[in-house]
Amino acid sequence: MQAISRDAVCAFLAGRYADQLRGRGFEPAALPDDFDFLLSGVIDSLGVIEMISAVEQHFGITVDFETLDPSELTVLGPFSRFVAEHATSGNKSV
Repeated sequence: MQAISRDAVCAFLAGRYADQLRGRGFEPAALPDDFDFLLSGVIDSLGVIEMISAVEQHFGITVDFETLDPSELTVLGPFSRFVAEHATSGNKSV
Protein backbone atom coordinates (compact mmCIF):
# COMPACT_ATOMS: atom_id res chain seq x y z
CA MET A 1 0.00 0.00 0.00
CA GLN A 2 1.25 3.44 -0.91
CA ALA A 3 1.61 5.84 2.02
CA ILE A 4 -1.22 8.34 2.38
CA SER A 5 -0.36 11.84 3.51
CA ARG A 6 -2.35 14.30 5.56
CA ASP A 7 -2.17 16.74 2.64
CA ALA A 8 -3.61 14.17 0.22
CA VAL A 9 -6.58 13.57 2.52
CA CYS A 10 -7.12 17.31 2.98
CA ALA A 11 -6.99 17.91 -0.77
CA PHE A 12 -9.46 15.09 -1.41
CA LEU A 13 -11.93 16.46 1.14
CA ALA A 14 -11.59 20.03 -0.12
CA GLY A 15 -12.27 18.84 -3.65
CA ARG A 16 -15.15 16.57 -2.70
CA TYR A 17 -16.95 19.34 -0.81
CA ALA A 18 -15.82 22.30 -2.96
CA ASP A 19 -19.32 23.33 -4.03
CA GLN A 20 -20.74 23.13 -0.51
CA LEU A 21 -17.73 25.02 0.86
CA ARG A 22 -18.00 27.83 -1.68
CA GLY A 23 -21.74 28.00 -1.10
CA ARG A 24 -21.02 28.73 2.56
CA GLY A 25 -18.33 31.32 1.78
CA PHE A 26 -15.23 29.15 2.29
CA GLU A 27 -12.36 28.77 -0.16
CA PRO A 28 -11.62 25.02 -0.50
CA ALA A 29 -7.88 25.52 -1.09
CA ALA A 30 -7.51 27.70 2.01
CA LEU A 31 -9.27 25.71 4.75
CA PRO A 32 -7.62 25.98 8.16
CA ASP A 33 -6.52 22.90 10.06
CA ASP A 34 -9.32 23.42 12.59
CA PHE A 35 -12.10 23.61 9.97
CA ASP A 36 -15.08 21.55 11.14
CA PHE A 37 -17.21 20.16 8.32
CA LEU A 38 -20.13 19.38 10.64
CA LEU A 39 -20.23 22.61 12.66
CA SER A 40 -19.87 24.71 9.50
CA GLY A 41 -22.89 22.98 7.97
CA VAL A 42 -20.99 21.47 5.04
CA ILE A 43 -22.07 17.98 6.15
CA ASP A 44 -24.76 16.68 8.49
CA SER A 45 -24.64 13.68 10.83
CA LEU A 46 -25.21 11.25 7.95
CA GLY A 47 -22.53 13.11 6.03
CA VAL A 48 -19.96 12.04 8.62
CA ILE A 49 -20.45 8.41 7.61
CA GLU A 50 -20.43 9.36 3.94
CA MET A 51 -17.19 11.32 4.41
CA ILE A 52 -15.46 8.35 6.06
CA SER A 53 -16.71 5.99 3.37
CA ALA A 54 -15.62 8.32 0.56
CA VAL A 55 -12.10 8.63 1.97
CA GLU A 56 -11.78 4.87 2.43
CA GLN A 57 -13.06 4.20 -1.09
CA HIS A 58 -10.96 6.89 -2.75
CA PHE A 59 -7.71 5.72 -1.15
CA GLY A 60 -8.58 2.00 -1.09
CA ILE A 61 -8.11 1.79 2.67
CA THR A 62 -9.90 1.02 5.89
CA VAL A 63 -9.48 3.03 9.05
CA ASP A 64 -10.51 2.07 12.57
CA PHE A 65 -11.71 5.34 14.07
CA GLU A 66 -12.24 3.89 17.56
CA THR A 67 -9.26 5.73 19.06
CA LEU A 68 -9.97 9.09 17.41
CA ASP A 69 -11.53 11.61 19.77
CA PRO A 70 -15.14 11.97 18.53
CA SER A 71 -14.85 15.76 18.68
CA GLU A 72 -12.11 15.56 16.02
CA LEU A 73 -13.96 13.26 13.64
CA THR A 74 -15.24 16.11 11.47
CA VAL A 75 -12.27 18.49 11.87
CA LEU A 76 -10.06 18.66 8.77
CA GLY A 77 -6.57 18.51 10.30
CA PRO A 78 -7.07 15.91 13.03
CA PHE A 79 -9.20 13.72 10.74
CA SER A 80 -6.65 13.88 7.91
CA ARG A 81 -3.69 13.16 10.18
CA PHE A 82 -5.53 10.26 11.78
CA VAL A 83 -6.35 8.74 8.39
CA ALA A 84 -2.74 9.14 7.22
CA GLU A 85 -1.39 7.50 10.38
CA HIS A 86 -3.94 4.69 10.79
CA ALA A 87 -4.86 3.63 7.25
CA THR A 88 -4.60 -0.03 6.40
CA SER A 89 -5.05 -1.68 3.04
CA GLY A 90 -8.71 -1.96 2.15
CA ASN A 91 -8.07 -4.93 -0.09
CA LYS A 92 -9.14 -7.99 1.85
CA SER A 93 -8.52 -11.47 0.56
CA VAL A 94 -11.33 -13.99 1.02
